[in-house]
Amino acid sequence: MNSSRLEREEYWENEDDVVRGTNDDATISRMSAASLGYIEDPFVHFFVKRPVQRPPIINRGSYLRVMALTDIVQQFLQCSDISHKKQIVSLGAGFDTRYFLLKAGIIPVDSKTQFKYFEIDFPEMTAKKAFTIKRQNKLASMLINPVELSSSDYALIGGDLREWSKIAERLTHHGFQADLPTLFISECVLIYLAPEESQSILDWITANVQNAMFLLYEQILPDDTFGQVMLRNLKSRNIELKGIHAYPTLEAQIQRFKQLNWGGALAVDINTLHDRPSAQNEIKRYAC
Repeated sequence: MNSSRLEREEYWENEDDVVRGTNDDATISRMSAASLGYIEDPFVHFFVKRPVQRPPIINRGSYLRVMALTDIVQQFLQCSDISHKKQIVSLGAGFDTRYFLLKAGIIPVDSKTQFKYFEIDFPEMTAKKAFTIKRQNKLASMLINPVELSSSDYALIGGDLREWSKIAERLTHHGFQADLPTLFISECVLIYLAPEESQSILDWITANVQNAMFLLYEQILPDDTFGQVMLRNLKSRNIELKGIHAYPTLEAQIQRFKQLNWGGALAVDINTLHDRPSAQNEIKRYAC
């Protein structure tokens, strides 16, 4: 191995540790929101060693984030116009529990709907998640015919999103079918990749998946006052949002998909979600 490649891999490892740490922050925030009744998640506590109660503004943000993404996932699975058989691919899934919420009926789905849920993350992360799932009977019992952590409706795949061709091979190995309607989820994930790296993922999806949707949740507006403060705070923790300047606005995110000739693209910000009457009613219930 030449020295330049070794240096690059060492840099990746240090940087990746920091990115993996953001998963712990997000999981603790979900745990805080769940413990106070903002969201229903009886599984998140399995992945949190030291619970921390977050301030109200963080709990409200967690509620909005979870509810917005869950609503779209549910709509995708409930849509019978395309097919009763579907796939979900969660990029950088971390300790997300959505698969288990679906299996437990906490996120209700029509009984006719069949789906397979793929989760992808760094091998270090999937190893921790696999260990936790196997250790907790409540989680392991939800897997159908488990073989390691791949079953008829779930696959936990370790890999580096920057090496997408390898991920694509692993997906196929675990039963991914390019002809099925598929929802890809990136929840604060693609933004940690260089623009050309995230673009290669979107290019592959566009070229290979016949009926795809993409659910993207990430930071925008790096140049306003709030954005500048956010980036300074992240920089102090050695966290870099590599994609934020390439796609800094809602319109830029829309064009990101339109340039690939996707059939449609829609983008809303967290303020719009916050101001919806349904969200306001829920937030008032748990104001604390």
